[in-house]
Amino acid sequence: MFEDINITPSLKNTLQNALDNSRLSHALILEGSDEATRLKTAKAIAMHLLCKGNKRPCGVCSSCIKVIGSSHPDLHILTKDEKSAMIKVDTVRDIKAKATVLPNDGDKSVFIITEAQLMNVQAQNALLKIFEEPSRHVSFILTCPSKSSLLETITSRATAYTLGEEISTFSDEKYSEAKQTAAELLECFISENELQFIKKTAVFRKDKSYFLLTLKAALPIIRDALVLASGGRVPISDKQETAKKLKSAMTQKKLMELLEVTEKIIENTENAANHNLSITRLSAVFYSIKQKG
Repeated sequence: MFEDINITPSLKNTLQNALDNSRLSHALILEGSDEATRLKTAKAIAMHLLCKGNKRPCGVCSSCIKVIGSSHPDLHILTKDEKSAMIKVDTVRDIKAKATVLPNDGDKSVFIITEAQLMNVQAQNALLKIFEEPSRHVSFILTCPSKSSLLETITSRATAYTLGEEISTFSDEKYSEAKQTAAELLECFISENELQFIKKTAVFRKDKSYFLLTLKAALPIIRDALVLASGGRVPISDKQETAKKLKSAMTQKKLMELLEVTEKIIENTENAANHNLSITRLSAVFYSIKQKG
């Protein structure tokens, strides 16, 4: 089942044994490797759970074929909201509603939440309520680069499997540099005027990849500020002082907007948008949020 998936032989055996012996947790987290491998592994697990053949997964029954085509009525693949680049609480509420309905074709409903790190705090808390009262006919598979990006209350109620190191074209040193730049940029945003912020973004003008890396490094800091604002204490980033300052300077609603616009700028830039225009927009949208009443 996992033959053509680029994960370690030992992990393939672990997953296969758990599936064959019906010892798989009702909630899984697949972390590491790259986004495509995470989804491919999740669908392979779903195929086993939904297969109607004698030897699971047979790969040829109607259920397996539907899973391959992502058209199985009991397979639900959830992803971010196109408008906000986030997975919002309404999506999780929809999962809850569907999870109470018996499966259509078999004895299982499988929910795959792709890139679960994009769930906002409210969505994760709503999912937690489903995890706490699991139904025997429902299985959840969450995919993410690292389970550390999820609330501890979520990870403590799921079984995590690491598929391999997250694929990155950047060195650890470069990523550490980007995290520091992200922290400095956010602190400048809090304490300085817009002109100073714009000057600080000049470093990105000739380096689109570093611009993207810095924005991605800023996301965990903003998420930490959101967690702190909602009363949580589980850190995602290693820039807690910056997160605390951000939390003190902005309301929870503004922090949510900040997170959403940062995600959207990343998405637009990755989809070939002019990154210099994205840099200009970064300043404009950040300060429009800050100036709101």
